[in-house]
Amino acid sequence: MNLFISGSLAYDRIMNFEGRFSDHILPEKIHVLNVCFNVSGLSEKLGGTAGNIAYGLAQLDESPIILGCLGRDGRRYLEWLERQNIVSDHVAVVEDEYTAGAFITTDKADNQITGFNPGAMNYSCPFDLTQADPAQGILIVAPGNLQDMTKYPQQARGTGMPFIFDPGQSLNIWEGPALAEAMQGAQVLISNDYELEMIMRMTGMDLDRILARVQAVITTKGDKGSLLRQNGREMEIPAVPATEVKDPTGAGDAYRSGLLKGLCQGRDLAEAAVMGATLASFAVACYGTQEYSVTTGEFEARLQGARRQMGWD
Repeated sequence: MNLFISGSLAYDRIMNFEGRFSDHILPEKIHVLNVCFNVSGLSEKLGGTAGNIAYGLAQLDESPIILGCLGRDGRRYLEWLERQNIVSDHVAVVEDEYTAGAFITTDKADNQITGFNPGAMNYSCPFDLTQADPAQGILIVAPGNLQDMTKYPQQARGTGMPFIFDPGQSLNIWEGPALAEAMQGAQVLISNDYELEMIMRMTGMDLDRILARVQAVITTKGDKGSLLRQNGREMEIPAVPATEVKDPTGAGDAYRSGLLKGLCQGRDLAEAAVMGATLASFAVACYGTQEYSVTTGEFEARLQGARRQMGWD
């Protein structure tokens, strides 16, 4: 089964400020803000929705196919993808741009200031999905280039390839009618509960009308698990306990990886969602979105525990 992952590829540059932002910002001067923060260091992590989801699938012994763009500084990322057995043949390199990058500074109170440069993400991936065998493929459309997020659902509908639509952090760049069109026919619309509220507000559709457009809606709720709505029924999917929680940032993308793994194995959505929750429990135990590692035995053992929690075994 070919797993196509459309979304962003990015470098996350993470910095820590040892003080508090609020101690250096004068409220009465906010209209002429000009501040500088000396940080204690910088770490760089590989990120982006497509990279994170593909990485999770690689941990589950899949060789996903990324559809996205990197910039002229993307060689290190391509080498990393190759080492993970992730197919990057259709990753376009935009020599006139830098790879998308987030510059995140966090203070002692866990407040964050982030600057994001989309860079190469402003360019559409040239891959034509209609050239793929729809019977042997599953697509996820994750936050990334807006043109890709509109064309790939259209191409999937035209060929009959099943797809998951995940607008997530890209909602601020959508118009309601285009968003409603993009989700049409999706096997799953996946988002967190806040994003689902935004989708309903932007499209003017309530949940019933959305469910008339898509086969199922999965709503993730962090450590409270997720909710699967399908065929007029709701099913709570509990969060799978982690050995420890260091960084929840990559949990959502890991969930999507496990979900895709289950679907490509022919499992129903409920079982695939439990696989997503299981992989997410590994991701939160490490800092960074592509830092965790999972063996088949570890994953299967924790998955069986989750199944018992659901009363399935």
